[in-house]
Amino acid sequence: MCDQSNTRGDVYFISHGGPITGDQKHSEPYKALQKIGQIINNNPPKGIIIVSAHWEHCSPEGGVLINSNRTNPVIYDFYNFPKHLYELNFNSYFDEGLGNSVLQVLKDDNIKVDRENRGLDHGIWIPLRAMFGESSLIPLIQISLPDTSKSKPITTVKLGKSLSKLRNKGYTIIGSGQGVHNIRDLIQDRPMPYSKLFLQQLTSSVNSTHPISSTINLLNSPLYKLAHPTNEHFYPIFISLAAINLEKDIKHDIYTGIVDLKGFEVENQGLGWCLWRWTANSS
Repeated sequence: MCDQSNTRGDVYFISHGGPITGDQKHSEPYKALQKIGQIINNNPPKGIIIVSAHWEHCSPEGGVLINSNRTNPVIYDFYNFPKHLYELNFNSYFDEGLGNSVLQVLKDDNIKVDRENRGLDHGIWIPLRAMFGESSLIPLIQISLPDTSKSKPITTVKLGKSLSKLRNKGYTIIGSGQGVHNIRDLIQDRPMPYSKLFLQQLTSSVNSTHPISSTINLLNSPLYKLAHPTNEHFYPIFISLAAINLEKDIKHDIYTGIVDLKGFEVENQGLGWCLWRWTANSS
């Protein structure tokens, strides 16, 4: 793998769906994830820094955690799914240089940070397996979200801004969440007329001249609590938005749409998917 340390890293926001995403190779989100994998493999970054909806540091002291397990074992953090999904794997690793760079930049910005011997939850390894297949040689590190039930979104924005400094060292940053994430309504087949409308609001906010403040304002939208009964799948967008440079980065729309449980596009009755890329050039 070439050393891309002199190339400014990209930023992505990806929606990751659920464990069954890995089976739905016919779906447009799966194809979009494959496209992202091709983009990354064609010009590998020095490493990937990723924040998932499925790891929050719920501590009274606040702060975040970084995974310290060098082998990045996968975590099967899902229940009552088909047996074969628990037999899937994704092989990756991180190097000490990546871990130390993350620790240092967060400490320099007065963000409380500790290590934890953990692994990669399905909000990471399921989409990355779609991107890269069963393994990747690109160093990878997961960082937790702050406690999204108690912290303000600006706390996550601060984390994203701090991590953005590592783009200059050639690291790519990924926020992994979901555009619309009301699993209960979806599974119980309740009407979801808010899905398309909220996804449109989110897209408009992200494309605005003030994407961070505009997206934070969505928390006050009547549609927000319908689209996101809890915050954890929404807050990773603040990692991505805080990591971009509005004056220098170009946004690329990989995929946006509503997809049902079987992986087919629908008008409303499904999860909202957003896969966006920001790059410092027009590649």
